Amino acid sequence: MTALGGERYAFAFLANDRYFDWATIFLESVRRRDSTLPLFCIPHGGAMDRIRALRRIFDFEMLEDGIDRLDAFAEQLFPDPTTAPYRGNLRKYAALTLPVEEVAYFDIDTAMLIEPRRLFGHIRPGDTDLIYMSTSPGWVYAPEKLPDAKRLFGDLRLMSAGAFVTSRQVLTIEQLIATIESSRELYQALRHPQVFDQPVFNFAFHQLRKRCFHISERDASIAGMMWVQDKDLRVRKGRGVCLCQAGDVAAVHWAGPNKRWDLQVWRPRTWGILRVRRALHRSAARRLRRA
Repeated sequence: MTALGGERYAFAFLANDRYFDWATIFLESVRRRDSTLPLFCIPHGGAMDRIRALRRIFDFEMLEDGIDRLDAFAEQLFPDPTTAPYRGNLRKYAALTLPVEEVAYFDIDTAMLIEPRRLFGHIRPGDTDLIYMSTSPGWVYAPEKLPDAKRLFGDLRLMSAGAFVTSRQVLTIEQLIATIESSRELYQALRHPQVFDQPVFNFAFHQLRKRCFHISERDASIAGMMWVQDKDLRVRKGRGVCLCQAGDVAAVHWAGPNKRWDLQVWRPRTWGILRVRRALHRSAARRLRRA
């Protein structure tokens, strides 16, 4: 692990060459707003040559601590060979190895719309253990098991694992794995069968009774992360705006099939955020040419 020189905060993301263009957009969205924030890339698996070539240009380091443990855990948890392409999603939790007070993790198919450092300063273990950016109500536990989960866990926050802030003081990789392994039968009974990293993430925080809050509950000036197709998402004067909530939209997420251009361009309400994406892509391309 590279020394962080007393830095309190760090950002992490998961990538490989398959998502090279998305990586340049994400990195440009972070670096145009903060040129010094420590930034770490966790290799998802597969080819990484093009991603590694971006290190000097966007000033980030590779993070591989904990990957061996997470890979072994993922293979044990999802032994079916057809799940192999998804096991690498659990590598995102290597972010929990970073020796900082708070770490933010964001999926690569996102773009930051605010200064990244606005997301930090809220984690206090035992009081605020996790800050999440968006919910995922249909993709954590199996729909028919939701009543059971609510009875077991009380204040049930069904959180997206695509963007969050926490700390290794709150949860380590070892604790994450041990929590699932010690309650494997319950986890398997509850989890959504088509999702991988997200049920692991939620179950660990729920089972350990960690205190999780949406970013807007700790900073009313931030509306969180929004899905690109959300009917309430708008762009006004370069800012992401949510029509149903005050505050700046922190990031936009092109989840799943929404990465396809043709699914977005015919919806007029998405044009504003598509212009933001195009501008980031052009700016990243200029940065690459200069390098």
